[in-house]
Amino acid sequence: MTHNLGVDVGGTFTDVIVFDGESQELTIDKVLSTPDNPSNGVVTGIREATEKAGTTVAELDLLFHGTTVVTNMLLEETGARVGLITTAGHEHILHLARAWTPGPLYGWMGMEKPDPLADLVDTRSVSGRISSPDGTEVEPIDETEIREHVADLYESGIESLTIALMNSYLNPAHERAVRDVVTEEYPDLPVSISSEIVPEYGEYERTLTTVINDYARPKVIDYLDDLDASLRDSGSSATMNVVRSDGGLMSSEAAKHRPVELALSGPSGGVVGAATIASKKGVPDVLTLDMGGTSTDVSLVEGGTPESTRETKVGYREFKSRGVDVTTVGAGGGSIARVQLSGALQVGPESAGADPGPACYGRGGTEPTVTDANVVLGRIPPSVQLGGRMDLDRDAAREAIETVADERGTSVEEAAQAIVDLVNENMHGALRVVSVERGYDPREFGLVAFGGAGPMHANALADVMGAYPLLVPPGPGVMSAFGFLTSDIQNEFSETYLETDEDVTGTDVAERLYAIRDEAADWLDSEGVSDDDQSFEYFADCRYYRQDIQMSIPVDVENLQRETGLDEIKADFERRHDQRFGFSLDAPLEIANLRIVGKGAVDGVTLVEHELGGEDASDARTGSHEVYFDESYHDTPIYDRGQLRPGNRIDGPAIVVDDDSTVVVQPNHEARVDSYENLEITRGESQ
Repeated sequence: MTHNLGVDVGGTFTDVIVFDGESQELTIDKVLSTPDNPSNGVVTGIREATEKAGTTVAELDLLFHGTTVVTNMLLEETGARVGLITTAGHEHILHLARAWTPGPLYGWMGMEKPDPLADLVDTRSVSGRISSPDGTEVEPIDETEIREHVADLYESGIESLTIALMNSYLNPAHERAVRDVVTEEYPDLPVSISSEIVPEYGEYERTLTTVINDYARPKVIDYLDDLDASLRDSGSSATMNVVRSDGGLMSSEAAKHRPVELALSGPSGGVVGAATIASKKGVPDVLTLDMGGTSTDVSLVEGGTPESTRETKVGYREFKSRGVDVTTVGAGGGSIARVQLSGALQVGPESAGADPGPACYGRGGTEPTVTDANVVLGRIPPSVQLGGRMDLDRDAAREAIETVADERGTSVEEAAQAIVDLVNENMHGALRVVSVERGYDPREFGLVAFGGAGPMHANALADVMGAYPLLVPPGPGVMSAFGFLTSDIQNEFSETYLETDEDVTGTDVAERLYAIRDEAADWLDSEGVSDDDQSFEYFADCRYYRQDIQMSIPVDVENLQRETGLDEIKADFERRHDQRFGFSLDAPLEIANLRIVGKGAVDGVTLVEHELGGEDASDARTGSHEVYFDESYHDTPIYDRGQLRPGNRIDGPAIVVDDDSTVVVQPNHEARVDSYENLEITRGESQ
């Protein structure tokens, strides 16, 4: 009997899902997150979910964990004190940075420049030079100098150390020599070298990314060690994998060495899970909408594959790390509504969070939030308990929204509707960023909605964008945790190439890709992935010669060796470039970097397809409730999602309730339960 578990730590809730390999059943649970010590919420959620599933922690086989530890650390600047060793003359590389400065568009007074995560006082430079472009040694390093600098830094109190030397992506010998000295003298000091974290050109990005890795390492090591110990104390012998920003998995030991890869750990799982469900459904092109308690994450999936990016951004810092391309806005169920001095309504980005939470939580919150607005409008019926266990304080919600209504001179319902409309507009803007602004027509995509609050707002968004069908999967409130179960062991390996299609052949490029694949295969071996379960995806980062806008182009490495192999890559690049930017150039193609994504298949969950039954959903109807739509109340039927069966059909308006979310079906729409138990919402026949 197989029991696998996914756990996702969110801003408000920690979500857990258990898959029983024998019964093919999924059990979900939600507990309040514990921001002061996230592992407490994780362990509590795991214990409660396994008990609910009729098993124990000791019977778990695989555990998949998405964590916000790195994200929060970067946002709150609570990481380690990092020492930096760089090449002489480049001590200020983190201060020089790039031309972009965060802050308001106009006005010097509002400019904000974040302090480097490795302070200048903790930076040391060493002699030694590697030449560009051939990577030969021009000047050897001085080992005595290195030992003096490392001893000085260690005694000053640094908690981790970054080694980032010029041109090390061409020849890592000097960085490795410095690391050897450090590990010999101070074996307990976490140390990273830039040629392993980002083996590519771009000195600032390579240095920054490696510093972020070491900024996070001590806390991530402590967190994962504590979590491992707590699970072992609970009797668990499960293999734990940590979810990466690109939606893949890696062992907890690998995560301790490369925590920079965890910066967007949670959001990636939801996109991967949504892509899996939509592909099974036969809708490979979808937009994803993940609305939680504090924010909304949106992404685009094309051909069943989530869009990925090489630039990860957390707060003000943008660094080189592969991740699912997610756009985030401060629009969640806990987003606070305020009336500005001008009389305009503002929703978010501030959030009531988990403590005290929205007013309707009854935990002391008084500020009006999106969740309170949905309660007032009746879109969260009286029968609903938050997370299946928490009664909502409807009087408190109404009192909170009344403060907005009084300031705006409207009814409470009009104020609540204005809050919902505005937060929908914020999410609509984010969906346009990942679709229209990148050359995609959202009417050619479906929409997958999840998160605790996403299914309440998704129908309105699908209607505005024309993105149908709208799919609400089972357990939408724990979709990220479900996505973890669908993930594979994964990592990316790359090298700088910098050759044009006029100077190399497809065979030359293929040979380099195969060499990188060997490195990827070695890593998969170290993660315990058998040869039969290994697969590889090949990419070339392409740009026009002497331009800097790069696009990562998938490569068929076998076709690449044909005479027209490079021509096909260039044609694909130009098509994507024209779609994204609206033009192409008569210029050679330059391949800046080559990449391999190595994957190891993991059997985490099975999606079961059911036979379709009749359309009659009356057995799942639990009553009706007055719900505010189109400036008036409608007597709206309420359905228990747990009682709906594949084939059932519901006419809008309707509310479908479950333990982890509430689905709103708008007037003139209909919802059907498909063979995978998704709610598929489309416009009614008259629309």
